[in-house]
Amino acid sequence: MNLARVFSGLLVVLALLVAAPVHSAVRTMDKIDKLPEKDDEAELWERARSHEERLVRIGTLVSHPDLERYLNALADRMLGDFLDHLGVELRFVVVEEPTLNAWAYPYGTIGIHTGLMVRMDNEAQLAAIVSHEISHFLQRHTYREMLSEGRQGLFGKGLGLLASAAVATQTGSFDPGVGDFAGDLWYNLSTSGYSQKNEYVADEEGLMLMAKAGLARDEAIPAFEKLAENEVYGAGDPRQMWSSHPRLEDRIRNLEKEIKREKRRKDYVEGLVPEAIDYYRAIAPAYLVTARLDLREGQFDRAREGLTRYQIARPGDPEGYFLMGEAFRREHPLGPDFDEAVSAYGMALEKNARYADAYRELGMAYRIQGRVEEARSAFERYLQLAGSAPDAGIVRGYLEGLQ
Repeated sequence: MNLARVFSGLLVVLALLVAAPVHSAVRTMDKIDKLPEKDDEAELWERARSHEERLVRIGTLVSHPDLERYLNALADRMLGDFLDHLGVELRFVVVEEPTLNAWAYPYGTIGIHTGLMVRMDNEAQLAAIVSHEISHFLQRHTYREMLSEGRQGLFGKGLGLLASAAVATQTGSFDPGVGDFAGDLWYNLSTSGYSQKNEYVADEEGLMLMAKAGLARDEAIPAFEKLAENEVYGAGDPRQMWSSHPRLEDRIRNLEKEIKREKRRKDYVEGLVPEAIDYYRAIAPAYLVTARLDLREGQFDRAREGLTRYQIARPGDPEGYFLMGEAFRREHPLGPDFDEAVSAYGMALEKNARYADAYRELGMAYRIQGRVEEARSAFERYLQLAGSAPDAGIVRGYLEGLQ
């Protein structure tokens, strides 16, 4: 069982869980003075915070202030001062995960995968997904879910199992007492998750938030189309499996219809499609994080796509070129063509002649090809720069074995 994929799937379940049929007892945010409004909602917030805290403890969150500032600034453009009177603020947590996913906690924290960020082509596409999750928060869908008959216990169980899965991705094993909780949770939640109405409400309100930020709503279509890419990780949209929930293609059709309807309005404004390079620069750290994850998953083409964008954003950073070399080497570790990997490692050394790891990998590539003198030179330089590294003894062994 691929534990990372199970965790990813369960995070999608959390996204499913945070929206449910509208309950008449829940007032919209513009009709209340503060949040949480009632004791039971406050209890729900605490349960959800417990899950976020566990994610922090096990180290699956990306701690990068620039990414968080960028996401918060994007949200501010959508919301303005709307939340000020409620005593809450929207904030983001970024999760190290290659799949495309995002979700909303009931108190205003939005979780977003690095994999989703790097697969978007520009800021407007990212905004389409982010605005959808903000809408789930604004509509208080988690609280509506809790108030739905017979689902209070299920919500608590869901958060607990999600946290267990998060821990499992780090420890490599599940608690045997839990049993086949993944299957049980999928069954229980997927058959009573997002209703079509609430999916469409979040999609359509998301378009309104995009417009407020001055972004092109047309970009929501390619953004949502990219969500289908989760299939390459074995983590497709589970809502496609049950006819009671809107399939991804149905939601895209609904978005297209809503955008056409908006364009018929006399006051419609097209909005901007920001420059792609500005987006690449804004989320640059996410490209490196996700490239490493994709290399681990064997998704070499995807790793290279992200690294190409990273090189455009930060052309002077040797790490982007080194990881590009790794993508070529790991895909074909024994050749026969080593040229692309060697070229990428060479570019890393052009950017920083003291980038030790590139010398080590060059030495390995030359050694396999029988280019003895070049391998010896690369290994010796590596040991000069990283003679106390954990693998230095192994490299010395290779060096001694060269004939």
